[in-house]
Amino acid sequence: MHKLNNRLNYLRGMEALAAVALPIIFILDWRKSATGVHWPLGLAALLSVSYLLAQGALYWQLKHRALSASVPLPSYFDRLFNAFKASNLALFGAVALGFAVQIVGAGWNAQLAWPLGIFLFAVLEHINYYHYQLMYDTSASVRYVLRNRRLRKAALGVDLNRRAGRSVALND
Repeated sequence: MHKLNNRLNYLRGMEALAAVALPIIFILDWRKSATGVHWPLGLAALLSVSYLLAQGALYWQLKHRALSASVPLPSYFDRLFNAFKASNLALFGAVALGFAVQIVGAGWNAQLAWPLGIFLFAVLEHINYYHYQLMYDTSASVRYVLRNRRLRKAALGVDLNRRAGRSVALND
């Protein structure tokens, strides 16, 4: 259990750090970029990523607290994370619409490359949290993928399904 608690602490800390550090790093880099960056879409993409990473940090905090105290996740967990999930999709729709309007109106240009890449990263983070685990950073998780030839279900998605009464295991 000690190893799991350390892992949850690590995940929480890294998600929280990334939620703050990534926007700072990108904004500082973009300010000196020779090609420039489409700032409105870049900031919207960074907001999307930070919002997702903050959700991840909160999830790992709640999971750590529940496991440490041997209690279930808080009663508000499913309402909160289902609201996050829906708001993520609304945010993605708005950002995707912004890209579509920009590309249709002015065409593609190099200033959209970083914002689009960061936006795609946000979408992948959403999938990683709510649907399928996309990050495999331990030898055990890599062995699972190689042995089963499929992605593992996302822990947050499994917890949401379990609380909704749907039987879903991480390894299903």
